[in-house]
Amino acid sequence: MDTYWDVVVIGSGLGGLSAALSLSEKGRRVLVLEKGTAPGGCASSFQKNGFVFESGATTLVGFEPGLPLDKLIREFQIQFPLIPLERSMVVHLGNQTIERYQDPKAWILEAKRAFGGGLRMEVFWKLIGSVSDSLWSVSTRYQFFPFTSVSDVWKSLRSFRLSDLLVLFFSFVSLRFVLKCLGLTKNKEWIRFLEEQLLITSQTTSLELPLVLTSACLTYPQLQNYVVKGGMVSLAETIIEKIESKGGKILYKQEVTLLKKIPSKNENQKMDWEIRTKHRENFLFQTPLVVSNLPIWNLMEITETLPKLKGKTKKFEKGIWGAFTMGIAIQTNPAEAWTRTECLHHQIHLKKSLPYGGGNSVFLSLSHHEDSIRSPDGIRILSISTHIENPESWVRDDIYQEKKKTIESILIQTLEEFFSWFHREMILFQHSATPVTWKTWTGRKFGRVGGIPGSYFSNPFQMLSNRSEDPNLLLTGDTVYPGQGIPAVVLGGLHSVEQFIERKRG
Repeated sequence: MDTYWDVVVIGSGLGGLSAALSLSEKGRRVLVLEKGTAPGGCASSFQKNGFVFESGATTLVGFEPGLPLDKLIREFQIQFPLIPLERSMVVHLGNQTIERYQDPKAWILEAKRAFGGGLRMEVFWKLIGSVSDSLWSVSTRYQFFPFTSVSDVWKSLRSFRLSDLLVLFFSFVSLRFVLKCLGLTKNKEWIRFLEEQLLITSQTTSLELPLVLTSACLTYPQLQNYVVKGGMVSLAETIIEKIESKGGKILYKQEVTLLKKIPSKNENQKMDWEIRTKHRENFLFQTPLVVSNLPIWNLMEITETLPKLKGKTKKFEKGIWGAFTMGIAIQTNPAEAWTRTECLHHQIHLKKSLPYGGGNSVFLSLSHHEDSIRSPDGIRILSISTHIENPESWVRDDIYQEKKKTIESILIQTLEEFFSWFHREMILFQHSATPVTWKTWTGRKFGRVGGIPGSYFSNPFQMLSNRSEDPNLLLTGDTVYPGQGIPAVVLGGLHSVEQFIERKRG
């Protein structure tokens, strides 16, 4: 087993794998170390009792021209097994069923029908759409943001466009301020709708977020939505196949316990990284370049070489969400029309918050009826998730199982209440996962998921960079810029490599 590699990537989340792919295409021999037994991190899948369940993420966007996953496909000639969806999402709020239409004009009409506001509502969504489009354009062109030096600013100015001023201006204007200016703050259902939509994508219900951040969060249903045949893990597996074709490798059951600097044996390199894992046989590796796809809290537990980042990390310890998830396999009759017409993604607003720190809404995703791997013989897989406050409070104590069963019961009752096609008698198998389970699966500290809440950043310049204070340790994943969601972590992974290569040249 080779122990010396050009690059070692810690964690096989899609941010780390995107960086690994980019580096392997540039001629580096890349080793990926994964704690679990499957790749993908929080965007993975697993088998249980013969069914394929999603580990976390269930929605997928970002393939439009110029967006991160389109960039991945075009630059690296990758083809993912995708199924496009005709419907993005349905929101169940009070007595209303609200369709999140992909077409912007249709969605504006639906928003006005559901919440009123007339022309003011139309102005709001047109503004949100324009800012979101500009933000994605800026994000793909400004590879060195957040700026850490005058050189970063200069390199970014070379990509400047006049429309970028729109993004800059609304980086310092809050969503609440815009709503007040438009007189859109009195409808309580409308405000609750915004808060719960933001929670899905930015891990916060705060309306104090800069409009530039909320624009991308609120408009993602207007992008083309997809599901992945065989589950989200197919994304990671497709990328790994490409990496391995270039001489790279992934090793599983490799939980990293130590990352430190040592003198290099290579005469062209002063220092290398030494990496130790819990594996019984292959547990020691060396490399000049590390890509960390770990959450920043986990990274700080395995290294003492990043004092500046450690200081920043301490600021992001409160208000981090965990998750409670359920997977349910049900038997259906494929002849029934709903099996072909039902929207695959639903957000359900609850009459009261779930117990034990649970959220005010739940998110439901169904497997696609054309996915023969996840939906064989009329079987459909349901993924249900909700946010959990203070995930560190979940431990395997005397009431742990009772807490699980209580939330499970509420979720099943909710499905029966909102969907005429769901009956508990149809259930073939079910399981649930708490923050404790998430910690075991992924190793994420306290089972924290979803990254750092956007409420920590009054403007995007406060975000953590893909660059650590050590030029040979790159950061990727949902706790560093640009964070949150598959398109963003893919973009962050690609940018981290582009920044590294540019610095080497310069």
